[in-house]
Parts: sequence; C-alpha cells; structure tokens
Amino acid sequence: MKKSLFTLVSLILLLYACKDEDVINTPELINTQSCQDHLTAENIFSDVGRIIEEGMRDNGQNKGCPNYILIDSDSSNSGVLIIDFGDNDCLYNGKLRKGKINISYSGKYRDSSSVVTSSFDNYYVNGMLVQGERIITNQGTNNNGNLYFTIKINNASISTHNGTINWNCDIIKEWTKGANTYTDNSDDEYYIIGNANGNGTNGNDFTAIITDTLNIDYSCLPNCIIKNGIAEIYPQGYSKRIINYGETLCDCNVDIIIKEDKYPIVINN
Repeated sequence: MKKSLFTLVSLILLLYACKDEDVINTPELINTQSCQDHLTAENIFSDVGRIIEEGMRDNGQNKGCPNYILIDSDSSNSGVLIIDFGDNDCLYNGKLRKGKINISYSGKYRDSSSVVTSSFDNYYVNGMLVQGERIITNQGTNNNGNLYFTIKINNASISTHNGTINWNCDIIKEWTKGANTYTDNSDDEYYIIGNANGNGTNGNDFTAIITDTLNIDYSCLPNCIIKNGIAEIYPQGYSKRIINYGETLCDCNVDIIIKEDKYPIVINN
C-alpha cells in the first residue's frame, strides 16, 4: 500500500514538473522581440538613407518641411547639408518628424570614393528619438557594372515606447535598377547583404545575418520597400529565428520562423 501511494505521488509530482517546464519554455519558443526590434531599426535607418539621398539629389532646394541648409559647399562638391524638420512635428513621407539630420559629404552621392556621414540632432520620427552615426561610402562599380556602397551604422539607439533599441549595422548596397534616372528614385532597386547586432527593448543581445539577399524596391513606397529576402536572428539565450520578408509583394508583412513554427507580423512603417 505504501509502495503504491509512493508511486502515485511520484507520478503526480512528475506531471506537475512537466507542466511547469512547458510553461517556462513556451515564452522562449514564441518570443520574437529581437526580430521586431531589428526590423524597427532596419526600417528607420532605411528611411533615413532615403531622406539623405533625396536631400543630396535636390541639392538643398527647400521644401518647407524639411528645410535644407547648405554650409561650406564648394566647387569640390564637398560640404555640409542640414535637413531640418523644425521643432514641432511635421508630416513628411507619411511620418511625423522633428529635429535635424546633419550630413557632411566629401563628394556627390554618385561619385566613386565619396563618403557621406550623417548624425542626428534631437531627431524624432513618429515619437521615437533616433541617435547614432551613418556612414555610406561609394565603392564605384562592381563586376556586374553596378554602383555599390558600403554602409556602416555605428552606436545607433532608438527610444521607442517600449524601451530602447541599440543597433549597429554593416551592409553592402548594390544599385541594380534606376541609376540612369537620377532625378527620379521611384524606379530604384537595390540588393542588400550584410549583418547587424544590437540590444533590444527587453535588454537581450542579438545578431542578425542576411542569408538571402534583400531586394529593395522604391516603387513600393509608401509601403515597406523590402520585397523579399531572408535574415537569420540569433537572440542571446534563444534558438535561431528566421525572418522571411515574403515573395516580391509590396507590403509590410513578414514571417518569423522558429524551428517549424511560423509567426506572421506586420512591420510598423
């Protein structure tokens, strides 16, 4: 009788132990925060890049919002450009912005070896404070005959409503279509490869690696401009996550794959 009672108690304890283990592991399996934080940073700095390209293409011609300020521009095509959205929110490219993007450049955007360095002065987009440094270097033409650029984003931070995202990025951007229509970026397409690392709003470190080239298509605007591609996210203490950006559609829908489970999310654009 005592032996049977002991066996019954052991079975009950084992069942509860298994139940507790499942409860502990479930959040680990479905946690996608690092993926979402990476996507947020990637989207914001992709948007910053487009604003800088537009500012340099427009050669400082004011739009009201933003206001362009050219400093020390000379015949060598080097100088400083300040993109000023003002002290109060203004709507530009579908987002509320304020503050400044400060740009120093050693040459025109399309000139080989030109370097464009950007920083931020109290710059907000949709209520999120953006800080850090972005450096883009024109590397000339590659073996495909396309212009390509290296882009480094250093010590970036994005203050969101849920916490702060810290982010660094190192990518190569190849201009595959639209280079011959410089005054119109609506037909521009790029390929992106590279990696990133950061610390998310939950305090967790992560690394991101593009494993299948991202296809950037500016004709998708104002929707998200990454049409397809795959990245792998490695959050500290968690298993690998895969971000599938989709199959050539102009939308903000991505799938996060954890092991064999798929979690669809929408990028906040």
